[in-house]
Amino acid sequence: MPTPLLRYEATNMFAANVAHGITTNDFSSLAKKLTHARTQLLDDLNKQRQTWLACPDDKRLVKQVIELRDKKNRFKTCLVIGIGGSDLGARAAWQALKPLLHGMQLEFLGGNTDPDEIANKLARLDLKTTLINLISKSGDTLEPMSTFLIVREALIKLVGRARHADHIVATTDETDGALHALALKEGYATLPIPKTIGGRFSVLTAVGLFPLACAGVDLKLLLTGARWMRDKFVSQPITTNAPSVFAGLHYLGYTRRGLSIHVLMPYAENLKEFGHWYRQLWAESLGKKLNRDGDRVFVGPTPIAALGATDQHSQLQLYTEGPVDKIVTFIEVQRFRSKLCVPASTRSFSPLAYLAKVRLETILHAERQATAEALRLTGRPNGTLLIPNVNPMTLGALFMFFEIAVAIVGELYNIDAYNQPGVESSKHAMYSSLGRPGYAPSSAAVRRSIKNVIF
Repeated sequence: MPTPLLRYEATNMFAANVAHGITTNDFSSLAKKLTHARTQLLDDLNKQRQTWLACPDDKRLVKQVIELRDKKNRFKTCLVIGIGGSDLGARAAWQALKPLLHGMQLEFLGGNTDPDEIANKLARLDLKTTLINLISKSGDTLEPMSTFLIVREALIKLVGRARHADHIVATTDETDGALHALALKEGYATLPIPKTIGGRFSVLTAVGLFPLACAGVDLKLLLTGARWMRDKFVSQPITTNAPSVFAGLHYLGYTRRGLSIHVLMPYAENLKEFGHWYRQLWAESLGKKLNRDGDRVFVGPTPIAALGATDQHSQLQLYTEGPVDKIVTFIEVQRFRSKLCVPASTRSFSPLAYLAKVRLETILHAERQATAEALRLTGRPNGTLLIPNVNPMTLGALFMFFEIAVAIVGELYNIDAYNQPGVESSKHAMYSSLGRPGYAPSSAAVRRSIKNVIF
């Protein structure tokens, strides 16, 4: 693999180049903590507490996923029903790789209970040629399960109860939960979600792999890219491997410089959804009230998903002249598939003659570089992730890069990056307001407020 799949250019993160950057002394002094963080991640893997680092090595799962995909290859569309970690990764990969693919069309529902969205999607879909991949670890997440029950009812009316099961694949817990029980009862094909991998770290499990396999993604290449990134993290010096450097600089930016907003800004339209996947990963993993010692810390940067060059014209003014509280990370795709140029005839129009025969990717690269320079000139830290192009391997490397980086930042903050108690408390209040058995009533005021919104 002569060309690196991913490289982190961090020059504009350091105080020598950017007024509000990180000093080299501060970063050097972090080496011991970074080493401990890596040791902790590997210890979590070895003791089977967290196993997402091992996803690239699971050949048995790849075989299982491909065999099931092949059994279902008569379908033209795969409808993915999930929310958050159960679908954001597949959405990101589908958008990024879609021009390269020749498999099933992917559609997505379950991320919201907006009745108009669901009704419009059902009106467009031919359920007779649609495979439904329902993804829920527990099987009781409100949004995807309520959506699924509506889609399932429509499917049964169309093809009959006896035949509807062939249209459904349930990706869920291997042994427990409401969806596991329903799948056994109805005879749905199932794929596992490991107990030791949380939703936002699950894109390289069956959660992401099955819909992507249906779409035609080469899973071996995707996992090869992830494995390359994981192995670099394990083997390279802690102060030079990309995810550790990224994590360390963002930790120091937050704790030493008050840079509490972390912006991810890919300069590629087909990586827009990747920014949404990153946003959940960063927010749910790092936004915590308590540290591991039980102390109240109220820690967590605010992640922002931006898009270059579009958001140069909607956000850059704030980033260059607003509060000094942001780190901006660009993703630059060095080579695009299409080689579109501004027409040579533009020479005849003097105000724009300089653009004649200039490639659009050249313009996009110039825009990214100009944005980085504008930030540098106003003292705003920024860095760039460079990938040679968008393909399954580079995408796998990107997924693994951010999963490692967020886990390291969690270790540096001394928090549990894998739980989400704030999300669970909101679920409790929601279930209570809807009268779910076993959930204590909320206060009367909260119940009225939620019911007014819902009903």
